[in-house]
Amino acid sequence: MFGLLPKNLEFFDCFERAAQNSVHCAELLADLAKSGEIANVERIAAIIESEHAGDRITHETLDRLEQTYITPIDRDDIHRLITRIDDVVDATEAVAQRMMYYKITSIKEGFQNQCGVLVKAAKSMGEAVTALRYMKDRGKKAGVSIEKLIIAVHAAEEEGDSIHHKFLGELFESGLDAFQVIKWKEVYELVEQAIDYCDDVACMVHGIVLKNM
Repeated sequence: MFGLLPKNLEFFDCFERAAQNSVHCAELLADLAKSGEIANVERIAAIIESEHAGDRITHETLDRLEQTYITPIDRDDIHRLITRIDDVVDATEAVAQRMMYYKITSIKEGFQNQCGVLVKAAKSMGEAVTALRYMKDRGKKAGVSIEKLIIAVHAAEEEGDSIHHKFLGELFESGLDAFQVIKWKEVYELVEQAIDYCDDVACMVHGIVLKNM
């Protein structure tokens, strides 16, 4: 039975574990794209397991929230933050699943670059989430540090948008058959969605900091 008193470390630990898992999942996808071994069962299984781990952390956090009367930050913020971090992992895992189902064998350089942007966004997002526990302590990772990390996530999101738009233009002029175009368009949009979710998390962190400073 979880306690009724606010235990900051418990919730912040959950946030950090979830964020670290999202980084791990993004790195696994980037490695998969870089290797070109889309049929590698072990790599795909590792990404799927990362998604399952994210679900477990989310459920644990929500169970804790349900059984805790006083929380260190707003209850709605806890729910929204942990579920959006989980969305990053879900979208990342969906990319690997689609690549396997669609039997994509030839990896495009733009896709590798986009996966690299996802890793960049996830890392900055994860650092911002970690810094949340110190948002009231100017002697540690204070709000100004969080601001810089949020800006880094926004920059990665803009970079991802640029790559995505360029890729779509090239895709429709590539001469690929319609089915290949549809497959690649969906895969790219899922990576873009994962990056957008990282940006959503950064915006939520910013809002939480403003609310609690």
